[in-house]
Amino acid sequence: MRMTSAAAFLAAALLTISTGSVQAGVLTLTDVYGGQNPGSAKNNGDVIGLLKQFDIDSISFSMLSGGAVQINVRMNYGQNGGDTTLSGINVGSFPTVHPGDILVTSGGNRWAIPLVTHNDFTVGMAGLDAGNLYSVSGFLTSGTVLNNTSAGTYRPAEFVWGESTGAIKKNTGAGSVAATLLGGSEINVAINFTSADTNFLEAFSGSGSYVQFAAATCANDLVAGNPVPEPMSLSLIGAGLLGLGLLKRKRSKNC
Repeated sequence: MRMTSAAAFLAAALLTISTGSVQAGVLTLTDVYGGQNPGSAKNNGDVIGLLKQFDIDSISFSMLSGGAVQINVRMNYGQNGGDTTLSGINVGSFPTVHPGDILVTSGGNRWAIPLVTHNDFTVGMAGLDAGNLYSVSGFLTSGTVLNNTSAGTYRPAEFVWGESTGAIKKNTGAGSVAATLLGGSEINVAINFTSADTNFLEAFSGSGSYVQFAAATCANDLVAGNPVPEPMSLSLIGAGLLGLGLLKRKRSKNC
């Protein structure tokens, strides 16, 4: 049967949507707290400390073909903000803090995606290598990573890193991390890797993934929740459904 150009286009669109179980487009998790509320910052998830040092904007997950994944983290970070080296931050007598891992949960599965290489307690030590996807047995709290310091105000009960003990790398080849300055104190951290872990890839086909991320191991700003499709992804799906309706209507008129 010969297909019209409109029908062929629609078929291609539907094929893209139907194979979207592991190609869900772009999903984003946005920090719902804007700015700083010092009076209740410790309780409502907002920034503790300086906005230029710890302030998350959003995390986006682009699920591409062939198991390729790109993650973009927009945030303020650094001793003086705008630190594309992702080096540690020192505040008074408080222990040096470093970027948190992107922590993902789906069903009984847990994954960690580190922005910097670290073991369970120290940056730069072999354990979880920056830019890679790891299946982990659990997550570490800020209090554990910082040895339960009492030197200042932070969120000791929040998860910030994946456990390196028993972690299994789940991407093929080496992942990468690259940070660029967006302006002022804000940077974008791009993470790229390719994985054949269908549990991880399918977790982002809907609302099955729960993501947690702390800007630093003190958890002075954090974001947690289910990433949602960006408006463009929703528009494409809507356009496909609209096309289905129009095609059905046209066929009924031709009968």
